[in-house]
Amino acid sequence: MKNAISVIAALALASLTHIAVADPSPGETTVLGPFTGVGAKLHPRNVAPIPIAYYGTDLGYTYEHRGQLHFLFGDTAATEQGAPIEPSTKGAHDDSFATLDLAEWPDPARITPTNIPPIYLGQNPGTADVAAIDPGQALDLFKTPLGGFSNGTDQFALFYGSKPQGCRIDKDCSNGLTCDTGLGFIGERYDSEIGLTSGCVDGTTACNADTMNDAAGKPIAGTGFCIDATSSAWADSEVGRISAMGESNLLGVRSTEDPRRYLHIKPWLTNKFSNVTPRTVKDFVPARGSGRAHQDYRIADGGSNQRVFLWARPGFIGVGARGRTLGVYFAYADMPAAPGFDWQVHYYTGTDSKGVPQFSRNERDAAAVDLDSSRDGVQPEERYDVVDQLTVSWVEPLKKWVMLYGGGMIDLPTPVLPRCGVLELFTRAECADVVIGNGAIRMRTADDPWGPWSPPQDVLVAGDPDKTPPELQYGPGGMLHHPDCKASTCAPHTNWEGVNPREYGFLYGVNIIEQWTRPAAGGAADILWVASSWDPYRVFLVRTRINP
Repeated sequence: MKNAISVIAALALASLTHIAVADPSPGETTVLGPFTGVGAKLHPRNVAPIPIAYYGTDLGYTYEHRGQLHFLFGDTAATEQGAPIEPSTKGAHDDSFATLDLAEWPDPARITPTNIPPIYLGQNPGTADVAAIDPGQALDLFKTPLGGFSNGTDQFALFYGSKPQGCRIDKDCSNGLTCDTGLGFIGERYDSEIGLTSGCVDGTTACNADTMNDAAGKPIAGTGFCIDATSSAWADSEVGRISAMGESNLLGVRSTEDPRRYLHIKPWLTNKFSNVTPRTVKDFVPARGSGRAHQDYRIADGGSNQRVFLWARPGFIGVGARGRTLGVYFAYADMPAAPGFDWQVHYYTGTDSKGVPQFSRNERDAAAVDLDSSRDGVQPEERYDVVDQLTVSWVEPLKKWVMLYGGGMIDLPTPVLPRCGVLELFTRAECADVVIGNGAIRMRTADDPWGPWSPPQDVLVAGDPDKTPPELQYGPGGMLHHPDCKASTCAPHTNWEGVNPREYGFLYGVNIIEQWTRPAAGGAADILWVASSWDPYRVFLVRTRINP
């Protein structure tokens, strides 16, 4: 009898222990509707006195500054066919911004499918032009904002510059990257700020082997590009070497005189942090160790230990079948002060035996955070290769970090990309090995920014575009276009030039609006977040309940 009681007690204790460490889980998710772009109402100030020339945009990264919620949008179109905003720039600047007064929308419970806040898009005075972000150099196609933040006095933004760094020897590379002299380029030269510069391996079709010129403009043989061979995106293959190339992100402080302009630009050559998201914290000192008892993860609002946290991946789509997953990396920087601000990044390298996080000033030392693959025996990203952008927020009611990421991609061939369409742009010849999955936005949670992070859980599932009849977000009432969905409530089509006639939509570009996070019944939390969609091209608003 005594042994039986002991066994029962042990089982009960094990059950309670399991409950105590259970991860939060996504509950009900409601798509509230279009936030900006197709189907969304314009702000009255964008309607009169001069109607704005605007069709759609994507991304919508947010931060708060002096009571205003600021939005940074990606490639923005004036018309359905993709006409550029600010025609005077001839497409050199095509990203936009917007604001919303939080005092007018303090209660997110007021936000419903029939009551979505209108956001005020930046509009050049006296014109119909959408105001375009200008960091002092071209920010054209595929060069976009990555996120913004405020130090209470000034506003800052990170931009995806996309340009690699040419090199002859390792010393030509900053941030601990090394020189791969066997790489060349297709498209624009890396030292030209316009257009795309795509890497290639010397000797392959259309590859320009000599990446650098001498002082007289003569090509220098045996030159290449800076790479990070310690990145999870690297492999000893053609696509693996290209995927490890460093790219120059940009950080700037917003002008107080012209909201379009960013000044004091700091270039940041990086691979592991090319796809990065920032978020400020109130008080963080690494030596204090793990846990909210030692750190204050709330949004910064003053103090001597304010930091900017940075989570990132070395790309948007991995190829697990080729051993190239896209690990999540973490770093922090001191809160910058403008003008002439300093930007020194500290890269997470792991924790010591006491759980204290360790950091290095060299990106080559950066280690991917713990995604807790031991729980199911395989890295989840090896099953679903499409990770797209990520957003990370401290959800105070849960005392947890919450990460949303994922989405889908189109693999329909086009005349320019005959193998896999847009997917080929990211993964080249390996595109046929990419596992797209169900196109879902997924969630992870953690106690600390470096993890361990919980296994992924689906929050919003796009569905399978090959299913007939179309269902979920591809069916009637869904947010994604499908050519076989014919009901009046089906998502409309964006008739952009050059798209495949069988084009279908997909999700990407998530961002949690932390200022609208609220506690819910039973210890749960409600978060509001945005997601982007291609086809139709827009940003829509979503509410998700996260159960403790």
